[in-house]
Amino acid sequence: MDDDVWQRFQAIPGGERSRFINDVLAVELVRRQQREAWAGMQAFRHSLPPSSGRSEDWVREDRDAHG
Repeated sequence: MDDDVWQRFQAIPGGERSRFINDVLAVELVRRQQREAWAGMQAFRHSLPPSSGRSEDWVREDRDAHG
């Protein structure tokens, strides 16, 4: 841990440090999971062949079929 980070961490009361670390780790783990999911989706997207047509047309066709 960097000295400046350690110094600021020491300013947190002892009873709150564990909760602080847990909360920060929980948030960062979710962010990491989201980044990994995004990277996986992008890799999948780039592996697919281009689709024919336009999304506007697909929406209209679907709406007409169910409307």
